[in-house]
Amino acid sequence: MTARADFATMTSLIEVPILNPKYWSKVPEVQADAIMLDLEDSATPANKAAVRSAIIEALGDMSYFGGRRVIVRCNNLATPWGRDDLEALGAVSADIVVSYPKVERREELDEVAAILAAAGNAHPLHVMIETARALIEIDSIASHEAVAGLHFGYVDFAADVGSRPFDANGELSMLTSGYARSKIAIAAAAYGLFATGGSLIPDYKDLDKVRALIQSWSDLGYTACIAVSPAHLPIINEVMRPSAAEVAKAKEVVEAYEEATAKGDPAAVLNGRVITLPDYRVAELLLKRA
Repeated sequence: MTARADFATMTSLIEVPILNPKYWSKVPEVQADAIMLDLEDSATPANKAAVRSAIIEALGDMSYFGGRRVIVRCNNLATPWGRDDLEALGAVSADIVVSYPKVERREELDEVAAILAAAGNAHPLHVMIETARALIEIDSIASHEAVAGLHFGYVDFAADVGSRPFDANGELSMLTSGYARSKIAIAAAAYGLFATGGSLIPDYKDLDKVRALIQSWSDLGYTACIAVSPAHLPIINEVMRPSAAEVAKAKEVVEAYEEATAKGDPAAVLNGRVITLPDYRVAELLLKRA
């Protein structure tokens, strides 16, 4: 079974700053499929150790997360904190995913996986494609046995490339990020990985613009989206999850195909349309996500 299927029902994620009591107290009730804890961008150099200690303590009581998946973003190995983060997370026996930022090469993931395993637990990796080098190396990165998911960090990517992430309307620029977004989605599909985008735009309170961005992730084949604000979660849950009509149609496709193949036919015909194995696989995945 691929990671894409294992994580099929995870469509909405939200990053929660663990040292902020206002946001941390809302974790049990937030309407997200996964909680993301961060050791990287939201932790200053002065409080990295404190954030790490708080996260490790929190992972000792997974009941607080209400059965949701927990993803922890560490620091890159090139930083002073990356190895300590990975050793601490590797010692955690709970079922977590480690999000590894600014990956650049497959050999880097070999080291990440080895550190986690040596500490006791080889957690699956959610790797963030945020540099030009990572995009060039995407095939070798996505095919790594430890990788379960990919993320496109479009703001960091633009900073690395020297492009502008947003257009004149304050929306994600298709000119500067279109190629990268598509390539990451295709790599994730090719290797059976889940793929996440984000809801961050300058006008993050303009929910119409936010909806358009989230819809574009879904249209490209991304399976989940990380919310920059709790207000974005209802939109993510609506857009990224299959609708009732889509579920009903998928059930018809699955039933028609299975009935046809049971009779020895290689394909089915439903409402005048030929249903083949690829159609069946798409419908099955949609039902798993639902």
